[in-house]
Amino acid sequence: MRKLKPYSYVSIVLIALSALVALLSSFGTSMQDLRPLFISDPDQVGFASILSGQIWRVVTPAFIHFGPMHLIFNLLWVWDLGAVIENRKGPGFYLGFFLVAAVVSNIFQYLLSGNPYFGGMSGVVYGLFAYVWIRGRYDPAFKGIMRQATVNMMLIWFVLCWTGLLGPIANWAHSMGLLVGAVWAYLECKNLRPDQLSGALPANKTQNLQYFSTADILKAEAQRSWVREQYLPEARDQFETVTGKLKILAAILQQKGLEGRPLHEVEALELVFADALMLETGLKWAVIDDNEQRIFVMMTQDAPFRIFSPVPAIKIMQAVDDASLTEFFNTSVQVIRENLQGQV
Repeated sequence: MRKLKPYSYVSIVLIALSALVALLSSFGTSMQDLRPLFISDPDQVGFASILSGQIWRVVTPAFIHFGPMHLIFNLLWVWDLGAVIENRKGPGFYLGFFLVAAVVSNIFQYLLSGNPYFGGMSGVVYGLFAYVWIRGRYDPAFKGIMRQATVNMMLIWFVLCWTGLLGPIANWAHSMGLLVGAVWAYLECKNLRPDQLSGALPANKTQNLQYFSTADILKAEAQRSWVREQYLPEARDQFETVTGKLKILAAILQQKGLEGRPLHEVEALELVFADALMLETGLKWAVIDDNEQRIFVMMTQDAPFRIFSPVPAIKIMQAVDDASLTEFFNTSVQVIRENLQGQV
């Protein structure tokens, strides 16, 4: 198993550049030293500086920080979230993500505020946060990393910044970074192949893998009951078969897509599709207890354990739209079996 690094090479470079800019500008107090790094020269209008060839200005505001706390707060997040992304996606992806998030958040902050005197890595941080958060909802490689308490704190801070109570803040940069990360992650999750929905259990999660508790069983049964009840009473015995499960899933999603559905209905659709997979493959339900959340996973019967994340509802919906749910199911079964045959 590949050992995850507790650090990121890209983050180290970003932190070093931010610290250097902070020291040279006396933590953002020397406007003269920061003049070449703002998105626009204060003596010029619009994007004249950039259009004249100073293209670095679309990125460099991210390295400007106004005070030690601004610098430390942002760079702690860069250190933590950067390691998560680089470990799973590689330094090239992380660097590209940084550039896109920085450019988009800086440009929109300037366009919508008209003020070039802004800086900070916050737009990128919110991009990293949103990416890890959304990927964690669908991708086992990111599952359980972003705790709900962290999500709540980041979103509350986001709203507080918009109130103006915390002083002048580059809120459009925050917003655009959040949007970039969320949309990027959503599009990647939507295009995940079935073989990307499985993986070996990380070493640091092994001790958290558990069998279903009574509460887990009751929750799963409640979700199955909701799906089962979509059948007419006289046809509900069909639900016990793989074909019956796929048939009712297709009918539910053809009647109404995922938009506007409450979370428990979406989770129920994912659970029933996973039930069908387990009937075909011999996997069993397990749960990863990550302190503040219990994550349902499919697991092999014997050690060394291999986990498979339930297929996200957006992938099931996509298969229904393509009129190929059965084909998608068969492909998923094949991928699981190939993973099990290659297990050592």
